[in-house]
Order: sequence, then structure tokens, then C-alpha cells
Amino acid sequence: MVLLGALLLVAGAVRLLKRSTFPRADFVFCNQTEVASLDPHRATSIPDGRIVGALFEGLTRLDPCTLEALPGQADHWTVSDDGLTWRFHVRDDARWTDGSPVTADDFAASFRRLLHPATAARHAALLASVVGARAYTSADPSDMPPDDSLGIAALPDDVLEMRLVEPVPYLPSLLAYQAFAPVPLDVVRRWGSAWTDAEHIVGNGPFVLVERRLRDRIRLARNERYWDAAHVRLASIDALAANGATTQLNLLLTGDADWIVKPPPALYEALRARPEWRSGGQLGVTFLRFCTTHAPFDDARVRRALLLALDRESLARDVMRGGEIASTSYVPHGLAGYDPAPLEAADPERARALLAEAGFPGGRGFPPFELLHPHNDATRDLCAAITAMWREQLGLSQVTIASQEFGTYIDSTSTLKYDVAWSSWIGDWLDPSTFLLVFAGESGNNRTGWRDATYDALLDESARQLDPAARLAVLRRAEERLLDALPIAPLHQRANVNLVAPRVDGFCDNMLDLHPLRDLAVREPPP
Repeated sequence: MVLLGALLLVAGAVRLLKRSTFPRADFVFCNQTEVASLDPHRATSIPDGRIVGALFEGLTRLDPCTLEALPGQADHWTVSDDGLTWRFHVRDDARWTDGSPVTADDFAASFRRLLHPATAARHAALLASVVGARAYTSADPSDMPPDDSLGIAALPDDVLEMRLVEPVPYLPSLLAYQAFAPVPLDVVRRWGSAWTDAEHIVGNGPFVLVERRLRDRIRLARNERYWDAAHVRLASIDALAANGATTQLNLLLTGDADWIVKPPPALYEALRARPEWRSGGQLGVTFLRFCTTHAPFDDARVRRALLLALDRESLARDVMRGGEIASTSYVPHGLAGYDPAPLEAADPERARALLAEAGFPGGRGFPPFELLHPHNDATRDLCAAITAMWREQLGLSQVTIASQEFGTYIDSTSTLKYDVAWSSWIGDWLDPSTFLLVFAGESGNNRTGWRDATYDALLDESARQLDPAARLAVLRRAEERLLDALPIAPLHQRANVNLVAPRVDGFCDNMLDLHPLRDLAVREPPP
């Protein structure tokens, strides 16, 4: 409590983000880092998604309390008996922010853009079950298959038809994800990469972009043309590009922010008694990625040794301290009907034997390497504890930690310019496939250099299974394959830790840690 009291005493000195000509917005939150992209097809991070999800809306959206798929730009949908043909009926009152109608053709064209190889969208593989999608995405951009080779078509009466090669029972939930929002292609063609600038952007979501100030804030205002504007209760929002857990906590404690994510772990015990504290289980996993394309991390024995040397229980309990649970699998527990594949328990003695077998007895001869992480206090502390365990258990004295701004970190891992990297994944829908598809060979989110034909074949086989139990059994085999190769080292099942001002309504704790801005409200003026 002494440290928390000290933070309150100096809080006024850190109000750096208040320098603005704007009056305070109705609702202010810390978005953890600078947003990398506002293009739904190129946005990849959680901070990106919070803003993209406010500016754009897909055919469906998720209920923030139940995570049920609800009507979005489509007011209803149907599916054929064999599960292969879906039809989404775009609502009559769907509008772009320039007043023009949002149509089924807008969605069809946007899905083609998402799948086009020139877009290089990391999430394109999520539509691999659409007829013709694999061939379309892998084609030479100068010799593309015809658009009608895709099982995506705009039908009369503003109906979007999607034809699949295998059933995707969770498709309505999947289509709520930010990557499947439509984009105004005429605006994109006119302005190119500048189309998401405040003076050009056209969206279809519950909010509009008023102004973006790099390293400061994004100001949003309610979109009065949104089909459900009558139920959007916030007139204005500021998303602060505040980095550093202590800075964000000060903003909350002084009333300059209404919501922050992941306060400093060292203060968890003091903060638990405060009315702002919100925590619970999350459908997410924190893990290490290995760059498997260069030595010594191309050797599975080395990767397994680095995993087995870690006391995951201690890392979750003593370092993270937010309710995280040490990983006993890669896919988190809690998904109905799915029994995750087991992960080996920590075994430092076996880790040392594997490292010696790989040619590095006692760590001798192991080259210097870095553990990369995005800049924030929690990831820094976790990485410091991990490297200390590797030094103690394996004799790896030349390992260091390196921190990068989030966008740079994503670029580094995407281009395989790293050795080992802190990573995490939060499920986008309630199914193990949301975790396992990440490491498919064609996935833009893989970022390990690992490709395995057997693993990819198992994912394909699972998609062809009509029986739900048989499908989950095949997915478990895929997880077993992943944990045998270990291009990753699972650390812990994540926990939601949010601090939310008591005046905020509509903030529901859920397994996806999903908090759509359209569903939030405030009861009274800020302090």
C-alpha cells in the first residue's frame, strides 16, 4: 500500500497526455500502445482491434457478456442443411459514414481484397474454407483466378452468399472478427495508404474518427448514421497511446482515464481491494516463439530444453500474479468438449541432457541470443525471470532481453529477425481452431518459420469432419503434433486484469477479454 500511496502523491506530475485542445471525452481508456493500422485487413494487434472495431462493423458482432454471435451489418442469416452454404442478409439501414448504403457487394469485394495475395493480410487463412480461397490467396498477383472462382457472391436483395468446401459451424462468430469488416474500396483506391487518415476515412461502425495524434490519442465520436446509433451511449471517446503500466495506473487513479489493462503486477495485491479491480479467466495463452529457421533454434532438442528448464508454476504465481495458470497444454482449458493435449512438465535435469545431446553441455558453446518482447513492464519482468532460469538451470550466461515498441516487435517477429520472442494469443472465437490455425504453414500469424505438412493435413482433416466430436479429436492430434515439434513454448493460460472506473456501465468480464466500445456507457461526469 505504501507504493500505491506514493503513486497517488506523484500522479499529477505524469499527466503528460492531457496536453490537448480537446475537452475530456465522455470515456477515456489507455490503449496500451500506438495503433499500427486502422485498415481492418491489415490490423493485427489487440490495440488495433479496439479502434478498428469501433470504426467498422462486420456482418455479425459478439455479445460482450455471453459472446453469442449477434446481428451486425446483417440482420439475419441462414445455413443449408449440409453446413456448406451460408446467406447473410445485409440490413436495409446499413450505411457508410458518408451516407451511402453498405451492400452485399461491399462485403464480397472486401472479402476478395482480404484474400488477394497483394494485400498480404495475416488473417486471410481464416477464410480458407471458402470455395476457391486457397487458390486465390496463393495465386500470382499478375495472374489471378477470376473473382467468380471464389465461393463469395452478392445476390439480389443484398444477400451475401458464402459457399464452403467444409462446414464451419462457428462462422457467425468468426465473421465478427475485425478482419471481416468491409472497407470502402472507392475510398481506398482514391487515397491509397492514406485512406485511413482522419480527413479521408469512411467507416460503417458505431463511431467515427475525429482526430489522431501520434504518441498521444485517438478521438472518436458517435456515428449518427450507424444503424443502431440510438443504443450507442458514448458521444466521445479518447484512446490514449499510453505506454508503461505505471503511467497508465496514474491516469486511472487521477480520473484522467476510465479503463486500463494490466496494471503493474507488483501492485496487484494492493489494487485487488479497490472498486476498479476486475479480473477473471481468459481464453488466451502466453508462450515463447522460437525462430526455427536458424541455429541453434532449428533443433527441436534445444527448443525442448529451453521449455523444460522453466518453472512455469513459479512464473505464473510469483511473476505474473494476476490469476494466470501455468500451462499444461497449448490450447487453454475451458472449451466445451475439447480435452487439450498435455504439455511436458518442467524437468531441468532432462533439459540439461537434451542441451548436451544437441552439442552444448552445461551451456558451453551456445551462441549469445536475445529474448525479444514488446515494451511494457509485465513482459519485461517475465522475460527477466525466464532468462534467469535459463542461466541457472542450463548455464546460458549470454542470453539478454531486448524490448521493442509493439509495431516494431511485430515487424521483427513477422520477418523472423529474432531468436526467441515473448508472444501471446487470445482466442477470437470459442473453438480450439482459433489457436491451432495460428501455426498453419500458410498462416501470417505463425511467425516462427516452422511448417509441417502433417500438422497442416490434420487441420484440413478436422475441417472436413461433420461429426463435432470427431473434429475435436483430430484437432487434438494436431495439438499433439505441435507440442512434439515445439516451435513454441507455452508458459501460462492468461487472465484478464482490468481496472475500470466505477462510473462505467456495460463492461462485462468474458473469456475473450472483449469489451466493444459501442456497449459501454458512463453514469456521471468524470471527477
